[in-house]
Amino acid sequence: MEVTDAELTYRLSQHDETAFETLFRRYYRYLYSIAVQYVKDPELAEDALQEVYLKLWTHRTQLNASQSIKAYLATAMRNQIINRLRDDRRAILRHIERQALLPEADTSTEESITLNEYSSVVRQGLQLLPAQRRLVFTLRSEVGLTNEEVASQLRISINTVKIHYYHACRFLRDYLRHHADLPTLVIAVLSSLYH
Repeated sequence: MEVTDAELTYRLSQHDETAFETLFRRYYRYLYSIAVQYVKDPELAEDALQEVYLKLWTHRTQLNASQSIKAYLATAMRNQIINRLRDDRRAILRHIERQALLPEADTSTEESITLNEYSSVVRQGLQLLPAQRRLVFTLRSEVGLTNEEVASQLRISINTVKIHYYHACRFLRDYLRHHADLPTLVIAVLSSLYH
């Protein structure tokens, strides 16, 4: 007779490694399919899966056997993917911006080579922004200033900074979508910036 999820969850909360291994095998494919739906990349899906199971083990004492472990794992997987996309979009956007703003791009890595293909498109898009909006975007994204710091430096309100930055990001995202053949993941990452 198969051990129930509730029993496995309880045993896991009591540090039972066998229960952990059973849950790992039981929901591995299910969680993997969720991850692949989001990231469309088997390797990224595997990474996300490992992170979710690591967190499951780390937080095992906080588990509640009366709650569905399957639902708990599915939620954890979705949260892990969302966090990963947020982190990646920041890194990707920063890299694209650097490529656009630097006269000579470093193409020594595969990432640089891939993203460098879009640098001229980003540069064109930046040039189409009104001067102050371009400056706000550069100070926020490239220099790394906060809204407050940009407002102080440019002597404008924080709300004006937010509006400029929001519209600059939207414009660049749409400009990239229409003028560059960006991979689906990059578009998804950039698009998630505005949600």
